[in-house]
Amino acid sequence: MSLLRQDVTTHDWVIFAPERVRRPHDWKKSEHDSEAPGASQEGCPFCPGNESRTGPEIYAVRGGSARDTPGWSVRVVANNFPALRIEEDHRRSEQRLLFRAMGGCGAHEVIIESPDHERSLADQPVDQVERLLQTLRFRYIDLLEDHRFQAIVIFRNHGELAGTSLRHPHCQLIATPVVPQLLRIKHQVATEFFDQTGDCLYCRLLLEELREPDRVVVENAEFAAIVPFASRLPFEVWILPKHHQASFAGVDPQHLGPLAEILQSVLLRLHRGLDNPAYNLTFNTAPRGDENKAYFLWHVQILPRLTTSAGFELGSGMSINTVLPEVAAKFLRNVAI
Repeated sequence: MSLLRQDVTTHDWVIFAPERVRRPHDWKKSEHDSEAPGASQEGCPFCPGNESRTGPEIYAVRGGSARDTPGWSVRVVANNFPALRIEEDHRRSEQRLLFRAMGGCGAHEVIIESPDHERSLADQPVDQVERLLQTLRFRYIDLLEDHRFQAIVIFRNHGELAGTSLRHPHCQLIATPVVPQLLRIKHQVATEFFDQTGDCLYCRLLLEELREPDRVVVENAEFAAIVPFASRLPFEVWILPKHHQASFAGVDPQHLGPLAEILQSVLLRLHRGLDNPAYNLTFNTAPRGDENKAYFLWHVQILPRLTTSAGFELGSGMSINTVLPEVAAKFLRNVAI
């Protein structure tokens, strides 16, 4: 059973999910093992023909085949080792003044990006990336119908250093009954900027980056990919829409094609330029109730895992980045794709 406990020193919530210790990569390999779990197609629960090895299908993009059978191009299932569960109680409890907890209520879904076991998102055709984005948006909107969920976090872990447990390319989505503190802080800063200026902080930031495009990697009519001025990690990239929209749920479906073009381009540049690095990808979006507010701009954040946070970073919360953003952006622009 999962549960959440609040850290009174930061006001942030911590998810405790004991069952996730049983994820495939948490089991130690024996000396006779040659591959990580799920490395082969025969042992992969996400490959076509192995549908019975996952939970029931929540949603799929299909060509007419029956549910839980091959013939899909994108497939959504519940995570077998969920951090949070829809069935759990979301009510809060308090054990004395400083010990506040709540049930591990939420949702944890896996979005299998394609039937191809070996083909990463960077190598997918743009129309397949667009189908994936359509699926993510659909699941995001559907989960917002459950009013217990206050935030929905879409993320992708690529590579063992980024925390992936199965090789078959997939994204994940976790709906939480609270807004994570990091998102609260970002939204608070953006709200304060809006109160002072009347402008969206992220829209203004993108406008300034496009005026002097030293940190711009690639752009089209609807989106731009930049290496942020104060990027925390080497080759960190943000993808931002050029038209204001606070929530990913409100994206015009016609803009998912241009987003797919930019996303595929950035991932391919990272893949070829940096020899397929591990990375984490997240969607930053406004929480429940603020979907139509003017203060925030949803965006995609890509965080390569090229360095390891050590004592200073963990103790201070500050980052040490060894690559200037202007250098990183120029490098990525010049990668042949």
